Amino acid sequence: MKKTVTMFCLVLAAAAIQAQTLSWDFQFEILKRNTWESAPVNQIIQMQTGEYLRLSITPAASCYCYIVFYDSQRNVDVFFNGQLNGRTEKTFSSIQLQDPRGTETLYVVMSLSRQTRLEELIQAFNRNPDSRQNATNLYNEVLSLRRSVSYLGEPSVEIVPSGGTQRSGSASEEFATRFSGRDTYVRVITINH
Repeated sequence: MKKTVTMFCLVLAAAAIQAQTLSWDFQFEILKRNTWESAPVNQIIQMQTGEYLRLSITPAASCYCYIVFYDSQRNVDVFFNGQLNGRTEKTFSSIQLQDPRGTETLYVVMSLSRQTRLEELIQAFNRNPDSRQNATNLYNEVLSLRRSVSYLGEPSVEIVPSGGTQRSGSASEEFATRFSGRDTYVRVITINH
């Protein structure tokens, strides 16, 4: 009986841990020659001024998502601040890279729990986006979140098929990156242009 109770407790603990982790698929694409092409997010992405990018995120369960862009001039822009429904793809498209050239950084924050401090700073920034202090506070909070969730380094990722596309009469497969195993992520994507 004692073994059965112990085994049952271990199963419940494993289920609770599994329920507290976030799994989500992420795809980064660049519009080149009128065709969207997947780009790997585990390395620096090379783009040209004027090219468009698009992101697709599909969480396995409902969660909170915050997407903050930091451009080459140290300007901050908030692309998304809200909740995503589980198993529903959300696409952010028509984001165009503009001059001046340099390094741009995209921060994708995914969390099972609401990030209230981050939301407060996003609201302050949205009320007064010209305030350098608001931009700095928001940027520093994103970096602080990144440090707090990255204490074990980047988690392993899985590359998964995300559907096929037709290009010039031939089929090619697009791929997404799957993240899982934590309850909060801060995915950093670096773009050189």
